[in-house]
Amino acid sequence: MQNDIQSSYLFVYGTLRKEFGLQLSDVIKDDIEYISDGEITGELYDIGDYPAALPVKNGNSKIKGEIYQVKRPLRIFKLLDEYEGFDKKHLSESEYYRKKEVLQLKNGDKLIAWVYWY
Repeated sequence: MQNDIQSSYLFVYGTLRKEFGLQLSDVIKDDIEYISDGEITGELYDIGDYPAALPVKNGNSKIKGEIYQVKRPLRIFKLLDEYEGFDKKHLSESEYYRKKEVLQLKNGDKLIAWVYWY
C-alpha cells in the first residue's frame, strides 16, 4: 500500500500544520492545497520536538489535524518521506510509516488520505 500514491490527500497533525511555518512548508506550499480541518482515530504523543501519532483500535481517541490535496504526489511524498524518516524499503529502520486511512472532515464527510504514523 505504501507504494500506491493514487490518493492525493494528506492528513497532517504536527509540525507540517500551517501554524508551524517550517522551512519545508515553503518548498511544498505550491504543490499542496488546504482542504479542511479533520480528525482521525488515534493517539497523539509528545516525544520532544515533534508529536508522534499511533493508530488505535477503539474509536474514542481522536487526533485533530489538517487535510491537504496534493497536486504533485510523487514529488511531495518523496520530500515528505525523507522529512518523516520513512523508507518503504527499510520499514524497521523508519521512524514513521505512511499509510492510507479513512478520516473525517470538519463537515462530517469521510475521506481517504495518507497519514504518517509513528
